[in-house]
Amino acid sequence: MRELARRTLAVAAGLAVVLSPGAATAAPASSSQPTLQVVASGLNNPRHLVVDRGTIWVAEAGVGGDLQCITTPEGEQCLGHSGAITTVRNGAVTRVIEGLPSLGAPTDGSYATGPADLSLRDGRLTVLMSTSGIDPVTGVNPFGADGPEMGRLLHFPCPTAGHARLGADFGVHEARHNPDGGAGAPVGAEIESNPYGMVPFRGGFAVADAGGNDLLWTTGGGRIKTLAVFPTKNVGGGWQLQSAPTAVEVGPDGALYVAELSIVAGTARVYRVVLGQEPTVYADGFTLLTDLAFDRQGRLLALSMAKNGAIFPPSHGEIVRVEHDGSKTHFSPEGLIAPTGIAVSGNDVYATSQGVSPGIGEIVKLRLP
Repeated sequence: MRELARRTLAVAAGLAVVLSPGAATAAPASSSQPTLQVVASGLNNPRHLVVDRGTIWVAEAGVGGDLQCITTPEGEQCLGHSGAITTVRNGAVTRVIEGLPSLGAPTDGSYATGPADLSLRDGRLTVLMSTSGIDPVTGVNPFGADGPEMGRLLHFPCPTAGHARLGADFGVHEARHNPDGGAGAPVGAEIESNPYGMVPFRGGFAVADAGGNDLLWTTGGGRIKTLAVFPTKNVGGGWQLQSAPTAVEVGPDGALYVAELSIVAGTARVYRVVLGQEPTVYADGFTLLTDLAFDRQGRLLALSMAKNGAIFPPSHGEIVRVEHDGSKTHFSPEGLIAPTGIAVSGNDVYATSQGVSPGIGEIVKLRLP
């Protein structure tokens, strides 16, 4: 997750908490906090997850490696093939696909970049690969034959085996079109892509690009179309804060809902996107959103990786439920640390905890009152 905020974190750390003026009034935190049940542990930087017929599928971003190193604004980052897609069923944890590219710090592999999201549809597995750094002219990632999958969709003919077919290249789309025009970016960083969240949509996939600040749609053949661009926000001293969308879900009404990381506490929004229309703010006043889900009653669950607004070090997260009247109920169960993914199955909510850490990542289950 570090790559989402690396260019603006130092500035954000010096800012006071900023609440969006239109934020709905938050309901008091529930007096009965849910208890977490750990259903999987020992994961490496687990990110988004899905639940399919009783099996949990999770993208592990891995721990990097020693194949190739690049210099980023936060220091050296090294590539390896430690990313994975993992299943959990009846307590059994199985890495069904291994050897996916992963970029992490050479010291411990924390805050890695690699597999970020996944989808199961029609017996096929599609994996979204995040990335860190693209060529500002061509949009191609810098890893060549060591990591051609970075920043792309991967299509597997079978969910547990088979050679992946390379799909849409989001960095190339960003370099050719730059949908947000580089608004709010530091000089030299106007071209940036980091696809981070996805959902099946209208025969293809809607993809939230945290680096490009946009929502894209792609077909299995790799064609990409821009669906929406998310604006910057002024957060003090004239500083423009970029959106950094991290997740997209299809709502009960068929619209697309998009979450922002938005690295200043209280400024993250959830947008509602209807095709052919400008995105509108569905709810705001959130902090560091990493994923979204809808419960059985059609209420939005927004996942915050750090309720105190601190990305580093990993800290206590929360789930915010947006009630039908627009108010919010906050749930901060003990042990929910730096959560990065959320999914609903029946009355159960699943989340990834310790989502930016190697070796100690978890999947937890809870029920919200």
